[in-house]
Amino acid sequence: MRKNLGVLCLLATLAISLFATSLYANESVAPKRTVIPSKYDLTKEVTLTGTVESLVKKPAPGTLLGAHLMVSTAKGTVDAHIGNFVVAGRNPTSFVSGESIKITGIMTTINHQNLFLVRTLQMGDRTITVRSEHGFLMPPASAARLKATSSTGAGR
Repeated sequence: MRKNLGVLCLLATLAISLFATSLYANESVAPKRTVIPSKYDLTKEVTLTGTVESLVKKPAPGTLLGAHLMVSTAKGTVDAHIGNFVVAGRNPTSFVSGESIKITGIMTTINHQNLFLVRTLQMGDRTITVRSEHGFLMPPASAARLKATSSTGAGR
């Protein structure tokens, strides 16, 4: 009798577990992601020429994280976001106050503050690619950055 009761309990448990798994069959395993459109638009890209005022590695709270170049232009001072990849790593770029610079990117507003998102910056004969054409910061070892550097003769 006990043996039959044990088998019956086992079968009941198995049946309940089979029905319970079908209740959760329609739930997605992958987390749902919110897609944020890129703020970088190539059609709005401009080139600014000016001089370096300062480099801010730790910006004030509420601003975009990463390094910012304060660039003095003919129309005033521009807060140019360059990210941390340019100023950190094995070959960090140094910026000297008063140095002539040409930056290409777009002006945008983030957290009610005007910010220039730099895609490329040029100092003398050296050109550095900071962002991709879609606005994503490029790590130093990325293939596109290496290709851009070698095409200007600065690589190797």
